[in-house]
Amino acid sequence: MITIDKNPEVRSQAREKVFLWLEKSVADGTLKPGEAAPSIRDLAERLGIANGTAAAALRDAEARGVVVRRNAGAYKRFIPDHAAEKALATRSIFVICKLGRFASGKPAPRWSDPYMAFELIPRLAAGGRHVMLLNSDEMQKEEVAGVLGTHPAGVLVMGTVIDSPIALEALRVCREAGIPAVVYGNSPALQGFDRVYTDHRAGSRMLAEWLLKHGRRGIVPIFPHAPASHWELERIEGYAEAMKAARLKPAPCAHFCPYRIRQLCYGDVPDAESFSILTSLALAVLVEQRRQRAVDAILCVNDEWAKPVIAAIRALGLKPGSDIVVAGYDNIDRVCKFDAFESGRPSITIDKHNERTAELLASLLLERISGSLPPEPQTRTGAQELVVLKQP
Repeated sequence: MITIDKNPEVRSQAREKVFLWLEKSVADGTLKPGEAAPSIRDLAERLGIANGTAAAALRDAEARGVVVRRNAGAYKRFIPDHAAEKALATRSIFVICKLGRFASGKPAPRWSDPYMAFELIPRLAAGGRHVMLLNSDEMQKEEVAGVLGTHPAGVLVMGTVIDSPIALEALRVCREAGIPAVVYGNSPALQGFDRVYTDHRAGSRMLAEWLLKHGRRGIVPIFPHAPASHWELERIEGYAEAMKAARLKPAPCAHFCPYRIRQLCYGDVPDAESFSILTSLALAVLVEQRRQRAVDAILCVNDEWAKPVIAAIRALGLKPGSDIVVAGYDNIDRVCKFDAFESGRPSITIDKHNERTAELLASLLLERISGSLPPEPQTRTGAQELVVLKQP
């Protein structure tokens, strides 16, 4: 018995089901080059869908080169010689990420984009897709169009590369070629794409509100560098919102580590001298901030860069967590770079739950590929949780 697909979303999902079945059958050799493709009726009966849906799926497969007509007016479709390669390409999903030192498969920390990229692979593959992780560090802008010229099923671009020429070119190609694309991040340049992002403004506001609730009024953001990325600016905005709501004046974000120094001190394996330099720089900024205002809490850019700030507080003869409460971000349970030099951790932090965010990214892209979403760009926000590590 053949079903009738009346709901547009059901029809779209059924078309994707047919198309995936065709691709899988070609890829595993069930359908071989030169053989006739299943007829509309055969597909409809085999998969329990309407004839019209099966016909539309065959037209999609023909447009993508998975099946062909030998003559322009021919009724039958056949499996071409290149069908296996086409099937693999159109079943593929590309994940573009800046892998850095994790390109060799070295375990990445939970807070990082490489960690989320690795988490995405099994989630996307579970939908029957072939997933390719592309390292933006090894790509040239001129290569992007050729890589995406295979017309993959979809593209996912991670946040650390989002403002780079690689990412912008990939998104341009996806838009022009009609390739579904999902991005991680909330940069203004991404407004026209499906995207998932972490609400850094809300997270920073949660931290500041907790500090205010626990009697802290002299809250100062101290970052290693001046905020520049959209997520850094959002964190400053969230802090300012909480301070204004409490009728307090927000302090400007102080920063202690110029880019040149950061490059020297923030290698894969920093030494004690490098950390000592960072602590001295943080100490100078902290002394200046205390000269200008009463400081009883500090917002850091993340748990890792809270380490030199905590060391600077100790250098002043003060107690981190009581005299000055330190707030981090990312809930880094083990900081691999600075642990050898400072054992203290922030009193509070934000866990971005990147596993859940990876799930959102994968599901949004798969839904877009299936055609079950409205044409307008969709936005989903990852969950965040305030984590208290030490009460003041």
